[in-house]
Amino acid sequence: MQTTRRQRRKIGKSARSGVAAVEAAIVIPLFLVLFLGAVDAGQFANCYQKVSDASREGARTAARFGTSDVSSVETAVLDYLGDMFPGVSESTLSSAVQVTVRNSGGAITGSNLGSTSTGSQVAVEVSLQFDSVRWISGLQILGGWNVQATAMMRRE
Repeated sequence: MQTTRRQRRKIGKSARSGVAAVEAAIVIPLFLVLFLGAVDAGQFANCYQKVSDASREGARTAARFGTSDVSSVETAVLDYLGDMFPGVSESTLSSAVQVTVRNSGGAITGSNLGSTSTGSQVAVEVSLQFDSVRWISGLQILGGWNVQATAMMRRE
């Protein structure tokens, strides 16, 4: 009788052999996509923080009394983002970043900040294409999104 029990156990085991491999083949890709999606979302949040800091840096530059044109604000923003994304070339960043400077009365005419009166608020809006700085290019979850932030400061 003992021999038949052992034979039954062997038969039962052989019928279940390979089930763990099949389950792993189904579950591992799902976990991998979930993990890569979490990494991509974390990088998006980090990128938003850097763009927000770059807009504050641009607003600081625009608020200074000595700043007379918008190009110096754009340069300050691009320099800051260049330091934050060292693996991205300068030409890629300059094509992926859009900087808009406005005062409290509307758009600044002729890119001249010197005409903006002291005490008026200057807003710097920075928009960055996320695909240009993203690590994982294969996932299309956040593909084509722009990271956008605005900072406002009073002009000295």
